[in-house]
Amino acid sequence: MAQDYYYREQIIEIFGFEENFLDELESEKLVSCEELKSTQERVFPVDQVERIRIIFNLVSELEVNLAGVEVILEMRENMIRMQRQFDQILEAIVKELKLRLPQI
Repeated sequence: MAQDYYYREQIIEIFGFEENFLDELESEKLVSCEELKSTQERVFPVDQVERIRIIFNLVSELEVNLAGVEVILEMRENMIRMQRQFDQILEAIVKELKLRLPQI
C-alpha cells in the first residue's frame, strides 16, 4: 500500500539534501506540509513530495533559482489546468458528434 504522506526525515533521506533546503522551500511557500493530529508531527502529502522532486531537479540539475522555480511551477500548473479544460471540451465535442451524426 502506498503512503499518503512522508515525514520530513524521509524526504531528506530520499532526496539527500540538507534540512535547511526543505525549510527554505516551506518559507518561500513553494511546498506545504500538514500536521498529523495523532502525533502533531509535520508531514508532506504525496502531491507535495512530487512537487519537492520537481523543485529539487530544477535546482540541482538545471541550476534554477527559487524565483525561477516558482515561475516554472506556476506555468506547469496552468498547463495542467488548460489540458484538463481541453480534454473536457474535446469530450463534449465527441459526445455532441455522436448524438448528431447518424450511426454507420
